[in-house]
Amino acid sequence: MESESSLIEIPGYAGRDLSRSRLIVDLDALSNNLEWIRSRLPSSIEILPVVKADAYGHGMLPVAKNFVEKGVPALGVMGLEEGVRLRKAEISAKVIVMGGILPSELEDCIAFGLTPVIHNCELLEAALDLSRKMEVHIHLKFDVGMGRLGFLPEDISWVCDKIGMESSLRIEGVMSHFPEGEKISETSRQIGIFGCMVDELWDRGALCDRPFVIHLANSAAFLSGQYSVTDKKNRAWEKYARYWIRPGILLYGIPVDPLPLPGLKPAMEIQARLISLKTLSEGSRISYGGTLSLSRKTRVGVLGMGYADGLPRELSNWGWASRMGQKFPFLGRVCMDMVMVDVTDAESPVCLGDWMTVLGNGEDSSMSAWDIAGRIRSIPYEIVCRMGNRSPRFYSRKASSSENFG
Repeated sequence: MESESSLIEIPGYAGRDLSRSRLIVDLDALSNNLEWIRSRLPSSIEILPVVKADAYGHGMLPVAKNFVEKGVPALGVMGLEEGVRLRKAEISAKVIVMGGILPSELEDCIAFGLTPVIHNCELLEAALDLSRKMEVHIHLKFDVGMGRLGFLPEDISWVCDKIGMESSLRIEGVMSHFPEGEKISETSRQIGIFGCMVDELWDRGALCDRPFVIHLANSAAFLSGQYSVTDKKNRAWEKYARYWIRPGILLYGIPVDPLPLPGLKPAMEIQARLISLKTLSEGSRISYGGTLSLSRKTRVGVLGMGYADGLPRELSNWGWASRMGQKFPFLGRVCMDMVMVDVTDAESPVCLGDWMTVLGNGEDSSMSAWDIAGRIRSIPYEIVCRMGNRSPRFYSRKASSSENFG
């Protein structure tokens, strides 16, 4: 098992793991999930893995390298800083900077060999100015209902006027983002709007009769089959366009709703170490505020993980840790650095230094990202991005990805 930052160098402690919690990422699970998605796509459609937000908390660099080894055409990041990190790690794959940059950052973006997504007038003006000094490759983003980044339908004529036949500004891709990709009728309507915007780009010469890529679908839209422009046939640009999809949460093995998807494998496990064991008498109160009084003589364990590590305080008196298929309920309020668990009924010996799972796949008595999200009225995206934020990451290959998805 490899570690990104697992061993802390302290004189006299060489080679010892001093962490109180740890985050384990199964690279084989990531590869499995990539193939799970590929098996459900036409062979002509490729996958652009989204590795923004530190690969949804899984660690951007190891995750990106793993996906590149599996032959993806490009990687999607949020901002310039993430793209530069990939380049400094000698990851040479195409990188799409999707979350927008400032006009002042555009030249650095090009210098690092990153592909910027242009989504507003100021950025397009800056790209045009820069293209008069060098060739600039961009993706354009259209807003068809998200209300966030992207040119609106009423902007497209201005965009075409500005781009004209600029020979050094190369539109490599056109994209949008769906707010409700699971809703087929609404997403289909938005794809129709997008298709009309691409029509105008083509008719006005902005795409210059050259190949380009369209990427629309996030995880939800992929699952509902909404990933290509199909509302009209015989568009002049169709023979030049190819499609990508941009899955995020599915790649990390987490469904977009609480219903399980057979074959997906959660890639993240977070464990905390037992740092104390003691027996407390019936009636003893536990943690801040004394919100729990013990109803019996109880063996209490203390795990070295708390809300400073991303463990939600809302799990107080509700959540649990797991070990060897057995649940150990949280006792009292989650503290900044610790949480207490009831180990009285442990079926196998529990010792200081043992590891317990606080986030797992939900199938081995562990809490899943959806379990936690449901409790705190959030979504699993937030859970995996915030939990284990000060835990060292380890990377494993638990099993080869040999499952047949045909």
